[in-house]
Amino acid sequence: MRKDVFVGVDLGTGGVRVLAVDASGSVVAAHSVAFPPSAPVDGRHEQDPESWWTAACQACRGMVAELSRCDVELQRLAAVAVDGTSGTIALLDPAGAPVAPGLMYNDARSTAEAARLNELAAGFCERLGYRFNASFALAKIEWLRCNEPDRFRAARYIVHQADFVAGRLSECLGVSDYSNALKTGYDLLREVWPDWIGELPGVCERLPAVRAPGEKIGEVTAEAAAATGLPSSLPVIAGASDGTAGCLASGIRQPGDLNSSLGTTLVFKAVSSSPAKDPDGLIYSHKLPGGLWLPGAASNVGAEWITQWFPGADLQAMDAAAAGLLPCDAVAYPLARRGERFPFLAPDAAAVGVPDRDETLRYAACLQGTALLERLAFETLEGVSGHPGSDVYTTGGASRSDIWTQLRADVTRRRYHRPVCPETAFGSAVLAASGVTGWSVRQATAALVRIDRIFDPDSDDKYAELFAAFRQVVGVYT
Repeated sequence: MRKDVFVGVDLGTGGVRVLAVDASGSVVAAHSVAFPPSAPVDGRHEQDPESWWTAACQACRGMVAELSRCDVELQRLAAVAVDGTSGTIALLDPAGAPVAPGLMYNDARSTAEAARLNELAAGFCERLGYRFNASFALAKIEWLRCNEPDRFRAARYIVHQADFVAGRLSECLGVSDYSNALKTGYDLLREVWPDWIGELPGVCERLPAVRAPGEKIGEVTAEAAAATGLPSSLPVIAGASDGTAGCLASGIRQPGDLNSSLGTTLVFKAVSSSPAKDPDGLIYSHKLPGGLWLPGAASNVGAEWITQWFPGADLQAMDAAAAGLLPCDAVAYPLARRGERFPFLAPDAAAVGVPDRDETLRYAACLQGTALLERLAFETLEGVSGHPGSDVYTTGGASRSDIWTQLRADVTRRRYHRPVCPETAFGSAVLAASGVTGWSVRQATAALVRIDRIFDPDSDDKYAELFAAFRQVVGVYT
């Protein structure tokens, strides 16, 4: 029996998505399960890690049931890999059980701790080319150490969201990958935890062992097999952060290619042959096995405004109605919650210019505002990476919208490539394939990712004046 189906598990802000992808790049089964609702309140955003595992088990069982309905034998599954939100952490006891709620990537309580880390690790930050902020896992760990010492001391392992689920699958506790570990202070140049973390009492001994994305870390245990429906002894492969996995799913090909993943947040990556150093410290460089780097960052502007301001809306109908209003004079910065990370750092940033007099105009202005922010972000990213690029490979749920994707191409003046499956879980399936086929990550990407459609920008830059106005709108934060 050939082993030619690869499983990718994506842990997002709102739920779990599982895909089974065959060696031709076709999705042969998929299933999604939502988490219990959660949202930031007064800078605090926590979730129960057990809800991540429960939803992952349900999603895997749903995917396995779909395999059966499609007459795909379970024995064809070759490997599984997991991605998760970048900067989200869980504290576990020696048996792997959570001792506290998980702190989500957008929990904003650790701003002061991030500032102290930047002082402590000034040389490290200079060498790696970024600075810590409240979205970084290490800042959250330091906040816990200082503000919730009992919970901190009760933890044997401090892991990332993806690590928690991969550890439950394999019983390999305290193991991570160097994509997720970046925001915990891992030195990607030397591939070690840096010595200066030893200045934070009790932290080093709780940090995970680190593997390269695409490296085998264990196998699905009998207990996990019973819970998920996955085969026992299925290889568990080191995954990545959701942004890195989404980048792999996009089909990026060479230095200069750009990736944007438009989901709850808007994640940007550029492909580079070397890490980038940002004088403002806002851009950090992920690393791929094989010598490529992914300088990038994430904005808190994404598609979250849709769920917050247009709950239950018929989005296809809203897209069609909004298309007739574009370009629109309303210059909006559609931030659904307080605080921005990129292309500028502004903890107190809030939405600006969002019209409230007409629902269709409000929707159109937010579509346009997100695209205008994307243009600003790409210009900022290119200025640091040194690789000008005209091609964007886009992923994330919002990239399914033809109208919005064409708008983004028109606003940014770049060609957008949308893969057949623009989902982050597909990137984890790419890593799963790399872990068991002998393919490099680049080879696995080339083998599995297929482009569905290319969106060319309009020949006229009809958004130039609106972009200048947008710069002024957000200029108060820069």
